[in-house]
Amino acid sequence: MTTTTAHQRLDEIETHLTPTEWAVRLADEIRKYPDSLAHMKALAKLPLHELPVRRPYYAFEKQSAELHPGNKPENIRARHRLTDTLWDEFHKLKLLIRLVNQAMQYEVETIALQAALRLSALRALILEGIVAQTDNGETQMAEWSHEYTALLQDFYAHRAAVELIQSGHFAGHPILYPELETELTEAARTIESAVATANDYLNRRAACAVASTNGGVAENNLAIGLESIKAGANGQRAATIAQKWQSDASREAVESDEEQWERCREEFGAT
Repeated sequence: MTTTTAHQRLDEIETHLTPTEWAVRLADEIRKYPDSLAHMKALAKLPLHELPVRRPYYAFEKQSAELHPGNKPENIRARHRLTDTLWDEFHKLKLLIRLVNQAMQYEVETIALQAALRLSALRALILEGIVAQTDNGETQMAEWSHEYTALLQDFYAHRAAVELIQSGHFAGHPILYPELETELTEAARTIESAVATANDYLNRRAACAVASTNGGVAENNLAIGLESIKAGANGQRAATIAQKWQSDASREAVESDEEQWERCREEFGAT
């Protein structure tokens, strides 16, 4: 097969791709790069017509021309309507990829800091010995357990929301940059390590309490049920997060060019 023939076959295939299929292609394309900066640097080297965010438009125009041939006014209007509809759908999915990546980048940075602070607080409670000796210590440990459980629920709900977006809009294809996925894995390891430390301490404390009272069953009401939290992550909270991302993408898709340019300038500190 000659290069020209290969290009012609590729053009024919691309002409019939749906907006979702183009969005999946875009997701696969961005995942060739570690992060958004590396991706943008690569895009800067391409001519406009080869940009992965522009090629779909030309394909949608061809698709519309095939479905609505002719030069009558009604044919032209039908082509324009279909092209706009297909492009709008793809544009929303493209924005959704960016918004989810931005949201999860913020989430992982926030969660890493909060987890480190709470782990430090836990170690301080243990080292000072106030947890095992005073009612105040018991209260502080209960507060720590409650706050850390909330942090875990938020973290795993966000990860579940990503899965909902990927399965619902991108045929299950991953849409996060590889470097961000690595950061999320590291954050999960950090917060789960804190859970293991806390639960181990609480179990040993409960066992010591039983021993000091000459037997009985050790009870640890403050232990964090990590597996239960993970199992319940894909619930209403995750659905609400995913819905917000979709709503934000839809709203941004209808912004005027001026509004988008001003927002872009603000994001990059050019105002």
